[in-house]
Amino acid sequence: MNRWIFLFRRMSRQLWWRASLYAALGVVAALAGAWGAPFAPPVLAERFGGDSVEAVLTILASSLLAVATFSLGAMVTAYTSVSSAATPRAAALITGDESTQKALATFVGAFLYAIVGVTAINAQYYGPGGRAIIFLFSLVVVALVAFRLLTWVSRLTRLARLSHTVERVEAEALIALTAEARRPRIGAASGVLDRGPVVAAPQTGYVLNVDVQRLQAAAERADGRVQVIARPGAFVMRGEPLARLSGDAVDADAVQTAFALGRERSFDQDPRYGLIVLGEIADKALSAAVNDIGTVVGVIGSGVRLLDLWADTTPDERAPCDRVLAEPLSADDLLDDIFGPVVRHGAHDLTSAVRLRKALTSLSAHPILADAARAMDARLMQDADFANVADVERLRRCGGEERTSAG
Repeated sequence: MNRWIFLFRRMSRQLWWRASLYAALGVVAALAGAWGAPFAPPVLAERFGGDSVEAVLTILASSLLAVATFSLGAMVTAYTSVSSAATPRAAALITGDESTQKALATFVGAFLYAIVGVTAINAQYYGPGGRAIIFLFSLVVVALVAFRLLTWVSRLTRLARLSHTVERVEAEALIALTAEARRPRIGAASGVLDRGPVVAAPQTGYVLNVDVQRLQAAAERADGRVQVIARPGAFVMRGEPLARLSGDAVDADAVQTAFALGRERSFDQDPRYGLIVLGEIADKALSAAVNDIGTVVGVIGSGVRLLDLWADTTPDERAPCDRVLAEPLSADDLLDDIFGPVVRHGAHDLTSAVRLRKALTSLSAHPILADAARAMDARLMQDADFANVADVERLRRCGGEERTSAG
């Protein structure tokens, strides 16, 4: 992904970004009444140019601050609930939820619009035509606030539900996995450079994004090649290699700036991160304090859907960046990311073990997943230990030729 697009997407998911944008629009709308006054028909100015607009703006100003404060408190409560019930890694999706951000930004923007409007009216900034324009704007703002409030209330009913959190994480993982399946190796070609200078990481952190097009351009200018050593999701220490160059002619600074590093992993270009978060949710549900087997079964179903789509997507083997080399995703890593915690901590629970074995049997139908699925199935059977002979026999019958879909 282009680094500027990546940075813009990260910034646009911040709560302050949308709130600031809506606030600026609110201020501009409040001041636009005077600019549009010459275009207001005399009939409109006579009917709506009185004191009624000030009453509407006063009601908006006095109520929206309380609404915005309440909404922010509800979001914080949902954030805390998801962090406790699921995992803190999934809680970041609450603050990045588009519907939540739009609601809060609308309330803040409408509040500033009302404050600026009331102040401008008291300062005699508007004439009759300007008051009429502001009155019409206020009706639009009231309708928008009412719509956002209704959607926000509807969103609140499921924002902190664990099932909704699993759905959100699955959706984020699906986007990254689909992009990786269509363009394997993050859009680079296959291959390894045996020797050559390496580009070191300037700081310690996770690789969040790799601008493959920038690497391609640097390699083309020097008529060389670049091998990506640290894919998105990799944790690198300062000084550890990010990439290897085919020669000294390739601009090492340009290559280094193509890698975006951060303190925490991102869902954007890291397909494994979504699977890891789903595995953490299942792992927490398996703990003795929670013991929520239904959530474990739901996560297994999510894993089957994600891996099935990844394995079934036809890849475009024509690498758009043929001078950049990278390794593909490993099926063993993907299965271990999401199902590894269930094997380690759920092999002694019959329901989880049966469901997982059925899932692995279904996934083994894909040639790309067959070996990894069979290896994990062997691990599951080795760790499973049930005193009841009937339970052992039931678990054994779930594999083999009885392929039952777990999705």
